[in-house]
Amino acid sequence: MKKKFPLILTVLIFYGCSHEKQVEFAKGDYVTINAKNMNLDSNTKLPLSDFVDNIEIIPLEFTDFCMLKEIRKIVIHNNNIFLIESDKPETIYRFDIQGNFLNRIGARGQGPQELIELLDFSINEEKNIAYLLDNGKQMIYCFDFDGQFIERIFMDQHASRMEYQNGLFYFFRDQPTVGSHLYSLIIRNPKGEIENMYFPSKQYPISQGNQTFAKTKDGLIFHKPMNDTVYILDGKSLNYAWFFDFGSFRFTPDEIEDIYMERVPTLQMLLKKERLSGIDDLFHIGKWVYFNSTYKILSHSFLHDINSGELKVFACFIDDLEYMFGDIYGGNKFRGQTQDAFIGTYNVNNLFRDIERFTRYEEEKLISSIKKEEQVEKMKTIMRGNDTEEMNPWVLIYHLKKD
Repeated sequence: MKKKFPLILTVLIFYGCSHEKQVEFAKGDYVTINAKNMNLDSNTKLPLSDFVDNIEIIPLEFTDFCMLKEIRKIVIHNNNIFLIESDKPETIYRFDIQGNFLNRIGARGQGPQELIELLDFSINEEKNIAYLLDNGKQMIYCFDFDGQFIERIFMDQHASRMEYQNGLFYFFRDQPTVGSHLYSLIIRNPKGEIENMYFPSKQYPISQGNQTFAKTKDGLIFHKPMNDTVYILDGKSLNYAWFFDFGSFRFTPDEIEDIYMERVPTLQMLLKKERLSGIDDLFHIGKWVYFNSTYKILSHSFLHDINSGELKVFACFIDDLEYMFGDIYGGNKFRGQTQDAFIGTYNVNNLFRDIERFTRYEEEKLISSIKKEEQVEKMKTIMRGNDTEEMNPWVLIYHLKKD
């Protein structure tokens, strides 16, 4: 069902814009997705076979130059895997599609070609250029895929997330307090010039947000943290896409302000008020829309079928395709997407536990003895070595059902 965006939400979003001459508003209608009566049971599980055709498993090579911790973002392009770590990233790692380590792109340091605060990256698929966001220097550093420096572009702003598409850079910083342009979403051209700005800041003293952009076949989608509305960016225009109606699970504006102003910690608010943390890590392919959120400090995943209108809510996936990974909880949530697949990671610390799991599956008659031996052998073949302390995470590509 389509309807106009509620006036009260529009006022809340664009309140406080008098300090800039031009204020842009999102355009169009949005599709409402009813999430008011969902079940947030922490024991709910969803079989992967409900929406996945097959899983492609890529073990990432471990070397002295590539020892990975938790991965936050993964981009796959032309048989290249690019990724960035979650905690204080220093570089972008590049692998081939078999998981062989190729090179690093960018490095931390004080030199003219080095970054002091790497926060995000994006790929120019047409020109094979990697763009690295240095929040400290307010720069975009441009490298080719082999890690050779090309140029840097001064962007005159701080940002926590960045994406590039079709000749434009999109920068996000939730509630900025300093700088020339106090907007959460700013669009710039390759010269660093502003093309458009959205969401005037209320200038709260902290910044929140994880993955706010996602490149899809249909365009670049965007959402603000602790929110329920998803947008599509078309050039310098922002258009409504979906509104997830969480009903009483939704944070009120006053509760959001309490969290931003640090009057009440987020986790305390979730436990006390039984609220969802809002849309996070959202991806969209074909009829499938996926995102995750936190409820009572536990991660929940949401899978929406655009064609049927069904919204599934679950605490973890069940691997009923490979039977390799058991119950996949929020720690292994999706980190990216391709044109036809969601991308996740696998923590190799669970390897030997999950291999032993096959014996239980056989006893419970979930798999046959022949299938058990096949899967155990397959898992051991995929492993790069026998010491999990000298293994990097695996990349899992979940190829989705199209019908």
